[in-house]
Amino acid sequence: MKKILIIILSFILTSCTVTNYYQVYKVTSDNGNVNKSNINFEDKNCIVTYNLWSEGGNVGFNFFNKTENDIVVDLSKTFFVINGVAFEYFQNRTFSNSSTSASSLTSNNYLVTSKILKTNISSQSISRVEKSLITIPSKTLVNVSEFRISESQFFDCNLEVYPSKNKIKSLRFDSLSTPFVFSNLITYKTKNDSTRMENKFYVNEITNIPYAQMFIEINKDKCGNNLVPPYKVFKNETPDKFFIHYMKKE
Repeated sequence: MKKILIIILSFILTSCTVTNYYQVYKVTSDNGNVNKSNINFEDKNCIVTYNLWSEGGNVGFNFFNKTENDIVVDLSKTFFVINGVAFEYFQNRTFSNSSTSASSLTSNNYLVTSKILKTNISSQSISRVEKSLITIPSKTLVNVSEFRISESQFFDCNLEVYPSKNKIKSLRFDSLSTPFVFSNLITYKTKNDSTRMENKFYVNEITNIPYAQMFIEINKDKCGNNLVPPYKVFKNETPDKFFIHYMKKE
């Protein structure tokens, strides 16, 4: 009886196949400029850059100080806002890093012909309190990262969930019909004043894509040498897109 159950279970496990898909989101912005590697927002004091491409969309940013003096970013007054809901970047957290070291001592016991190994273990913990103010020196940048745009798949009756390569279809939106409007409200202080900068986006296209259409195969390295085995990279990766991976079990 046990052998029969094992055979049935093995058949179930081996007969279940999984097909991978990606939901790809494309975004646009009224006041941002897109190039091959970044989305840029700029004023007289700073350049703020984004690369959203990641699982769920990384809305973190690099803040570059253009001025000759320090700039202070106030995270307690800096927010990620999505569909009208604001989330503060400053979380008032304490981070701990711990390390462990061990030392050993081997001694001979002359009454009993054996060796005794003694080990002393000590641990050390260092705590770091999150800061609400980040000082950025002249002509340098810092990275601020905390939130994702979406963690779940978007569904619509006009968007096929599991399309074949010949039936890939995109939903397109404008600023009024889009399901996702998001922004970063960044508050920073210069030598003379305080400024709030808004970097605003909205999703203007969503596409469900089978795994095979998401990747291309790289056969040679940058020096022209053959790669064995070759590896795959995303076919249409750009800084104004992000994706959610999902699967179909059959």
